[in-house]
Amino acid sequence: MTDIEGAPPAPERRPQALVLYQLMLVIPATTLGLLMVLSRPPARLGLAPFMWVPILIVLELTTFGGWNGPGFSPAFVVQVGVAMLYPPALAGVIATLGAFDRRECRRRAGSGDLGDAGGRISPLGSWWNRCLALVVVAAGSGLFHALAGTGGIHAPWRRLGPAWAATVTLMYVLLLAAQVAERSLESGTPASELLRRVNNTTPYRFPASFPGMGWFSLPLLWFQLTVGLWPVLLMVGLLAYGRAMCFKAWHLHERLAERNLVLADQARELATHLERERRSVAELRELSRLKSQFVAIASHEVRTPLTAIIGYANTLRRLPSAAGNGKRQEFLDIIERQAERLLGLVESLLTAAKLDGGQLTPEFGWIGMADACRDAVEGLGAAAVRVRFDLPVDLPPILTDRRCLCQVLGNLLENAVKYSAPDRSCLLGARAEGDQLAIRVQDHGIGIAVPELDRIFERFYQVDVSDTRASGGVGLGLTVVRELVLILGGTIEVTSHPGRGSCFTVKLPLRHPAAGIDGQATR
Repeated sequence: MTDIEGAPPAPERRPQALVLYQLMLVIPATTLGLLMVLSRPPARLGLAPFMWVPILIVLELTTFGGWNGPGFSPAFVVQVGVAMLYPPALAGVIATLGAFDRRECRRRAGSGDLGDAGGRISPLGSWWNRCLALVVVAAGSGLFHALAGTGGIHAPWRRLGPAWAATVTLMYVLLLAAQVAERSLESGTPASELLRRVNNTTPYRFPASFPGMGWFSLPLLWFQLTVGLWPVLLMVGLLAYGRAMCFKAWHLHERLAERNLVLADQARELATHLERERRSVAELRELSRLKSQFVAIASHEVRTPLTAIIGYANTLRRLPSAAGNGKRQEFLDIIERQAERLLGLVESLLTAAKLDGGQLTPEFGWIGMADACRDAVEGLGAAAVRVRFDLPVDLPPILTDRRCLCQVLGNLLENAVKYSAPDRSCLLGARAEGDQLAIRVQDHGIGIAVPELDRIFERFYQVDVSDTRASGGVGLGLTVVRELVLILGGTIEVTSHPGRGSCFTVKLPLRHPAAGIDGQATR
């Protein structure tokens, strides 16, 4: 009567609730059928009505469908027509004889194909299908003849139309309700889900779509009564062919929908990969730009002291012996300052390389803060006189890496002196704050604009990158400071006001967390 797709293969042991449900229909329907046959034997009507039996069997065997497709087979058209042509007893017998199931031809379970509910059907299930056909068609026939009156199929349209519509609706509802209940008991799928599969494209599948094939029953009967059987067979064949094409298009639509979902997922993955590649390309471009910028700045910074050293060395070589010692000492001081400048640049590059490679291992030891500050200031050379101290006498010693701490202080002081006017001093101070030591380096220079504060610790970044900038450097000083402060377990902050100077505050633990009892690094 219908072909159903999507249900699991019939199990070897059918659920007890399903067996009881089928018996509840089989026993009363069989009894009712026998009573109807005995009360009005179909043989008295001849063999002509039974021509519909082979038509029903052929349609049931040659059509397929599914719960997620257009529903009932063209056999439903013939069943409605039989219900309208004949009285309930004869219509029920014809429907029972024609209610064949393809699964009855199978030899084993689990051999289901497209549109089937599974493998071989049980004898009880096969008889249940026939009893369902008997009840549905007999009920439809009784309703139609009750509404159409004694004229039956020849009744006037004002009575024929409503009777026909009511018959189609009743038979469709009975079939659908019975089969939904059966499939729900067999597969455990909720009835609401099975109904959703039936109407998965529109909630108005009946009467608007192919489950409403019963609407074709009236023109089919008109052909049978006015022309003969051959137009009926042609019409039913066209319906079966059209329905088969509909199912093929339906399944093709589902496959295309699945492919579209796969393509959409692949498109999202591709977009993700493309975005990742775009970011990688952007990073590579930025690295290339930084490399070019670094090469240009480093070349300029190295060339300046080397040119001065070479120039004053040549001048010393050609200096007359009569020249005073004061002149020689002045040239030697210039050479020394330029050499120290070059050495500082090389040390910054080496430190940055060690930080990148993770090769900088701290060596812990107790350090007096006053001694560390004096060492850092002495490294400034002639500019040391511009630094003022604000160091309390009761500063506690600190357990940290002396070399890293001195380099942090030296870079911050060099930065403060470089960006301050020659007549302005810089402040180096420290305070104990609980278990931390706060170190402050303050200048009265040009200051830093607010948008630049977040970028001054970036590698190779400089506020002024022109060749005519007043201060030198390759933009590594503050980057190295930040990395070294992190190694020392501390933090660094900066506040600045353009035109009034900047203040860098470094907070370090008095005892480095990684330092052991003996001052060595712990792993």
